[in-house]
Amino acid sequence: MIDLRQEAFNSISRVLAITRYDIEQRQLINEYGLNIHGENYFRDVFKFVYDKNYENENFDSQNNSCIDLVDKTEKLALQITTTRTREKIDNTFNALKFEKYEGYSIKIFYLLDKSKPNKDTIEEYKKKYGVDLNDCLFDYTDLIKKIESLETSKLIELNNKYFKKNTEKYTDEIVLNLVFKHLIKNFTNKKPNYDDDFGTIDTNDKIKLNNLNSRIESEINKGLDYISLVNNEDNILDDLRKFLVDDLYKQILFDLLLSKVSKIELERKTLAELSDLCQIHKIDFNKIISNLHTSLESKIDIKDFNSMSISWIIISFFFEICDIGLKK
Repeated sequence: MIDLRQEAFNSISRVLAITRYDIEQRQLINEYGLNIHGENYFRDVFKFVYDKNYENENFDSQNNSCIDLVDKTEKLALQITTTRTREKIDNTFNALKFEKYEGYSIKIFYLLDKSKPNKDTIEEYKKKYGVDLNDCLFDYTDLIKKIESLETSKLIELNNKYFKKNTEKYTDEIVLNLVFKHLIKNFTNKKPNYDDDFGTIDTNDKIKLNNLNSRIESEINKGLDYISLVNNEDNILDDLRKFLVDDLYKQILFDLLLSKVSKIELERKTLAELSDLCQIHKIDFNKIISNLHTSLESKIDIKDFNSMSISWIIISFFFEICDIGLKK
């Protein structure tokens, strides 16, 4: 039963993360269809998780921009949004001016990351509405905590009803594409690094050259099974390389060399020169790649999907083409 619970919880966590990434990318092209679908989908999820009788308010009040869901029995009003501005919060709480919402409690659920109001805004809302604004704003992190607290049978039922089927509509290719674009969107672009000679050697030879242990070797080999899916993302690979290699990987080399070489000297070095210094100073490349994996994992919410370990797939791709690790 414990395994079934963990399996169900992992499924729910993945779907929530993938849905957020999907909404994030659609917004970039001003496509909000999934947001509208989200109102109806989360209505059902919230009814189940929080044991409330939410109804879609927009069905009764066309173009109601203040409130999306209501529980008329418990007098709860809920706005579902991706907009994190103060103006959006103000517009939502303006609903309390209408007679139909008199005595209602208002909450805002953010499909992406929730708003973080400043102290002045929080104090203003305490005086004006008698509420702690922080208690009125929630997102997927709050939802997943509530889901995790459900009893096992209910958690499994939740997954079967509302999440399991959604896993099937997201193929491996779609998930990788969404993760790549999420990483790139949230990465501040730097100038690409042109100091690499892009030389390549056989992957097995490179594993031996870097003296990788069996665990990392196994993860890289498993990741290479999906390399064709990464190659399909040719239009975003340059940006992904800037993020993973020129930013994360280079910073890890820099940090590990600080105890061996002065910071001033390191700041003048190219990526290739930093890699050479790691070899000279006998920096363990198992540690380098392990640190890279940890850093990458911290930046994505979807650790694995359909047995794919997404971080290892990305690392394996750039290891295979010799952007990561020693190659001579």
